Amino acid sequence: MNHTGIEDTAVWPTTQFGEPAPDATPWQDTIAAADHALEEATRIQRGVQHNLKLMQEVRSLREELRKAHAEIDRYRGMHARVVVGMRQLEDDHTGAMSRLKAENEMLLVRHRVYKLMAEHYARMALRLDPQTFATHRDRVLQHILFQRRKGVLPDEVRAADVAFLML
Repeated sequence: MNHTGIEDTAVWPTTQFGEPAPDATPWQDTIAAADHALEEATRIQRGVQHNLKLMQEVRSLREELRKAHAEIDRYRGMHARVVVGMRQLEDDHTGAMSRLKAENEMLLVRHRVYKLMAEHYARMALRLDPQTFATHRDRVLQHILFQRRKGVLPDEVRAADVAFLML
């Protein structure tokens, strides 16, 4: 007696060694087919459960990834604000430093002017008239600034070089 299986193939009950069973009945065939189908269904169910578990894991990993990207974006924004602030501070610092450097150079030049004038007045034993002093100071300052534009350092200008300006 033969019965057809799932794919219309003949199903013969067999023994443990693959030989047809001598006293197989249709009920035994049906029970064996049902048992086989039940095992397949159980195997499929385990596969589906495993698939569902993997899908849940993928969802949780995607959620973690989304949170990580959001955190990266937040830190990227913070970094950009810090960089902008640092650049602004650097620009402010550079501006302040150049202003202080210019003020310092001008003070050094004025110091040199007064020193040269003091040397000249000391050598000539001249009286310090405020009006004359201001005129001489302006002339010497203009001379030192002119020399500085030519590349001569203020310290290299001597009292003898500016004596003609104070006659």
